[in-house]
Amino acid sequence: MYQDRMTRVVPIYDILGGKQGEIDLPEKIMPIPAKRGGFSETGVYYKGAGIVYRNHLTDERHINNADVVGKTGIIYEDVIASYPHLVGKFGIFLFPHQVIFSDYEGACGKKEQRIILNQERFEKTAIKEIVNVIPTGLESHNIYAYRMKEVKGGIEDTINLIEYVLTSDYNAPWDKNLWGDIYAYGYVRDIADWFVSNKLEHKLGTVYALLNSLYRTDLTLYANLLLKILGEYSFEKNRIVIYSARIVERYVPSAFLNENVDLNHVDIKIFDRLLHILFSGMACCHLEDAEKWNWVYDYYSKIRLNQVKKFNEK
Repeated sequence: MYQDRMTRVVPIYDILGGKQGEIDLPEKIMPIPAKRGGFSETGVYYKGAGIVYRNHLTDERHINNADVVGKTGIIYEDVIASYPHLVGKFGIFLFPHQVIFSDYEGACGKKEQRIILNQERFEKTAIKEIVNVIPTGLESHNIYAYRMKEVKGGIEDTINLIEYVLTSDYNAPWDKNLWGDIYAYGYVRDIADWFVSNKLEHKLGTVYALLNSLYRTDLTLYANLLLKILGEYSFEKNRIVIYSARIVERYVPSAFLNENVDLNHVDIKIFDRLLHILFSGMACCHLEDAEKWNWVYDYYSKIRLNQVKKFNEK
């Protein structure tokens, strides 16, 4: 069952549970539940160094004889599936953890290669230094060994992070659980998903991702953040995109010049426009193969119409 002991060996299993090889790490790590890796006694985190398998995310077309154990509510990977014969095993498994990415379960694939470049350029990274990149023998898959910064923070650090990413053109997918990646209020743990763009839809999506995930996690902190930046707050969920737009405009005053909108007096037309801009941006499913998941934009167009209808009914 759960790997509750230190290990330096990461086994590689196929979908049937057959061992296909193993990777020897430079030092022992303690696997962390629900995370693809673990810390060593020296404080180095090894990302992509295996996982204690429980389940993976897929869709109806890719269940492949697994048990369906839940639903996600996410249109492009709506099924939580599990292979009972693999539950509790530790290692890398030769099937994707998410249907939208090529990363093997417990491993770091093609998308995660951006860690190295972003570590060099992204000032608000929570990673102090990457100390090693270890090939796994699997195509485009590596293990990234790094140390975390020793920092403390508060809500002002979150505000500084927002200002930094908006003025430096760094962006994250609009539907990402971004607050779950925030370390000490103002640093980002998972820097692989960040990309550079000066487009409005990506800036709006980045702030929305942070506010929306914070809204689900800590309403007190959500209210405090809005109060400090905008001088007001509301717990009406449809105002998250409005607040996001106002924050973008605060730190990038030219962002909405071509939109001709008054963000202090949002009517149904402006609300519809903001949702259109937001859903035109990059979702998590577009990070590795945007063309394959292009149909998701049509889905969110329908979602937009429903949200506008609810806004109009208020």
